[in-house]
Amino acid sequence: MHPQPPATDQSPELKPGKNRFVRLSVNLGSETSEIFQELIVRKGLSITEGISRAIAAWEFLEDEKALGNQIAVVEPDESVRKVVLL
Repeated sequence: MHPQPPATDQSPELKPGKNRFVRLSVNLGSETSEIFQELIVRKGLSITEGISRAIAAWEFLEDEKALGNQIAVVEPDESVRKVVLL
């Protein structure tokens, strides 16, 4: 049996396509799992949609950081807090 080459951007399983899904299995700590479950229940989302939204938010934050932009929270009283991303 020969080892499989590592997945690259050229691998068919990583190329975006309409209605194509990749099954992933993840292990989460109990606290992280509870937080995630609370969030998807609060928003009425499936686990799949919750993961998709989390990844989209992460991508957005990383892209903005890469552009040199800062992320901020604007409070109801219009005060602004800078969000520090690690």
